[in-house]
Amino acid sequence: MLKRALLALLPFALGACQSEAPPPAPPADTVTPALEALAQKAEPGVLGVAILDLGTGDMKGVNADKPMPMQSVFKLPLAIAVMDAADKGKLSLDDTVSLTKDRLSVAHSPIAEAFPERTDYTIEELIRAAVAQSDNTAADVLMKRIGGPQVLTGFFRQRGIESFRVDRYEYELQPQSVGLPEFTGQWIGTDAMMEAKEQVPIEAQRAALRIYLADPRDRVSPADMARILSMLAKGQLLSPASTEKLMEILESTTTGTDRLKAGAPANATVYHKTGTGASVDGVASAINDVGIIALPDGRRLAVSPFLPGSHLPPQQRA
Repeated sequence: MLKRALLALLPFALGACQSEAPPPAPPADTVTPALEALAQKAEPGVLGVAILDLGTGDMKGVNADKPMPMQSVFKLPLAIAVMDAADKGKLSLDDTVSLTKDRLSVAHSPIAEAFPERTDYTIEELIRAAVAQSDNTAADVLMKRIGGPQVLTGFFRQRGIESFRVDRYEYELQPQSVGLPEFTGQWIGTDAMMEAKEQVPIEAQRAALRIYLADPRDRVSPADMARILSMLAKGQLLSPASTEKLMEILESTTTGTDRLKAGAPANATVYHKTGTGASVDGVASAINDVGIIALPDGRRLAVSPFLPGSHLPPQQRA
């Protein structure tokens, strides 16, 4: 499976050699050819991967500079922007948001499913829901709180992440990607949206998927995502307390247990965020999982795999 083949490379990917006199020849790059072979197996899907050693700054990859659809991977950069606003005193993680029905979002959202029995959440609770549980309502509420997709895009462009762009809220992107009309609260929960999707003619679903896969919006390159992860882990984006809190949230992520976590070396710690798009006629719009892998030998790797347009069976996609 792709996850095992990819993660098996990590302990050997970017090892440093001790200086000697005369210095030994650098080790042969076995990682890039292996990633290229994986990319061939993934075709006609497009596998994009970046592996960045946080100690040496060395990066390996395949299709690493090609912008890829993020899906819920964007919720990690969103959390960074929200926590930066808290660090700067623009908001507090203890602020309470009271939800109304018009603020609920589509597809995966335990918060939407809990409405109206529960309506009040702190900003920190919304961050935890968006990152650790990939809750779409939490993400859309937080996005509006900081000023919208353009503000989030600008936050990372100002920090040199040129390929990063977020253009739509989840309540806009998710229905459009499968040929559904605008979301106005009519499908609460993943099952409800999937049932609605099945009522869309298959040709309309295929057309929507083709448009989504060619759309330049809501994308980032694997290399730039690895750079975001590196800046976060090194404390270059948030205060020490906020960095520690977000890393703890990433470690607690409950989605994607069959992806990076499943293939990570024994005793490694994985801090990650998944992104998963709907499948149409056996083709997955996106299967992603990005994160920091802390290896038992002390090295830390930012690992950023994206797989849009995969025709593989679900287990092999993961």
